Amino acid sequence: MTAILGAGMMGTAIAAAHLRCGLPVALCDSVPAALLNAKKYLNENKLITFSENLADALQCPVLIETITEKLKAKQKLYKNIVNVFTEEKPGRSRHVPLVFSNTSTISITSLAAGLPPDWQRNFCGFHFFHPVRENPVIEIIAGKETAPETAEFAVQYARQLNKQPICVGDGPGFLVNRILNGYLSAALQLLEGGESVERIDNAAVHFGMRMGPFRIMDEIGLDVVFHSGWVLHKAFPDRVPQSQTLVRLVEQGRLGSKTGSGFRNNSEFQITNYESQLTEDEIVRRLTAPMFDEARRCVADGIINSIAVAEFAMVNALGFPTRECMLSNFD
Repeated sequence: MTAILGAGMMGTAIAAAHLRCGLPVALCDSVPAALLNAKKYLNENKLITFSENLADALQCPVLIETITEKLKAKQKLYKNIVNVFTEEKPGRSRHVPLVFSNTSTISITSLAAGLPPDWQRNFCGFHFFHPVRENPVIEIIAGKETAPETAEFAVQYARQLNKQPICVGDGPGFLVNRILNGYLSAALQLLEGGESVERIDNAAVHFGMRMGPFRIMDEIGLDVVFHSGWVLHKAFPDRVPQSQTLVRLVEQGRLGSKTGSGFRNNSEFQITNYESQLTEDEIVRRLTAPMFDEARRCVADGIINSIAVAEFAMVNALGFPTRECMLSNFD
């Protein structure tokens, strides 16, 4: 059995992915309301148990952490996990589980820094993508101290979930979110430059993207976008600007689909309030050019060893139309 720590949107979706493959899970969260919502979504499947107590994960050889994208919050949880698993109790067999983090941007080496050495060897990035049910990819990230056998187990585990693993190097944003951030940042700049949410999203979808940038942001949550963007902004301040519009919406609690208010279906961002200045082709060029630039940087930074890996990720993880659409950009 695998323990999934965090019953939010991603944790619940990851649990569902296990259940579809016949893999039993324990879904743990300290917030009763989160577990209640997860129970409703998962329909009390017989392969799942729900718990508010971290100790109920003790018999699980694999833990998947899916909590908020904040370094200190994650490290606090890891400390609690170590304490629970190392507590001396009669009859308990002590073991170090494999700990996989669903972090989307935070360095695996940084996350594991406070763990005991044997736990660091068992720690790995295991990044699912939204929407989990439809997205065929999991990003596997080994930290500086991750044992090769841990990373290899993660690869095989991803395949058990009927997902395609992409092994990438450690660093803020890894591969996919570094490329995705270029897409989302460009959309925010276009919005603040006078284009509407509807026109930007429509241009992206007409081009062939699986989802427009504002739909992506609303669905994954503007708070998640903000925290991920903050990690990347600190790492790459010269090319990851902060959007004041995004900051304002987060401060107002308008976090997208989960709160019923975000970028889409919002009168503030309707097309009637904006004056279009660009052709649809120009909007597409501005959205996609930063993605190609960042892919090249990921090769130069050693995150991946070839553009072919970036091409695979852009098509399969990010919903880029086809490989043929990007060949001329990587010439």
